[in-house]
Amino acid sequence: MKNLRFILLFIVMLSVVQNFAQRNIQTGAVPELPIQTINGDLTAELMLHKPAIIYFWGSWCGICTAISDTINNIFQDYSGVSIALRSGNAATVQQYLQEKRLNWQVLNDNDGQLAEAFGVTAVPAVFIVGHDGQISAVTLGFVTETGLRVRLWWAALDF
Repeated sequence: MKNLRFILLFIVMLSVVQNFAQRNIQTGAVPELPIQTINGDLTAELMLHKPAIIYFWGSWCGICTAISDTINNIFQDYSGVSIALRSGNAATVQQYLQEKRLNWQVLNDNDGQLAEAFGVTAVPAVFIVGHDGQISAVTLGFVTETGLRVRLWWAALDF
């Protein structure tokens, strides 16, 4: 019984922290994104297929590093773009991606303006864009591949 109370208290506290962290997160329409990634690819083309993801990360973020394989696997099956938050100039970001063997399409948000437009105050942050082009789900912090795939599957359902 004592363990059950501890688990329930932990879930409640985790929910409170998540709700606080997401208080300013953008919902509805996706804020305007830059036209091109740091590699010169057109952002709009990367977001054509739905569902898609928008992934905010930082080269300095330990949790982002921990879930990079998860995000890599998701980007193999779903379209989208990643946004490097305050991780240096484009050359520094590309060097980081090469060192980590990450083949992501990246927008560089070194000044934090994109993060501000999306209401992102912490990374990692994953936005799921549904079939209607609207943000259908947001996940902050550690996430599992299964959790992301379920959210993407749900976003693909045409209600």
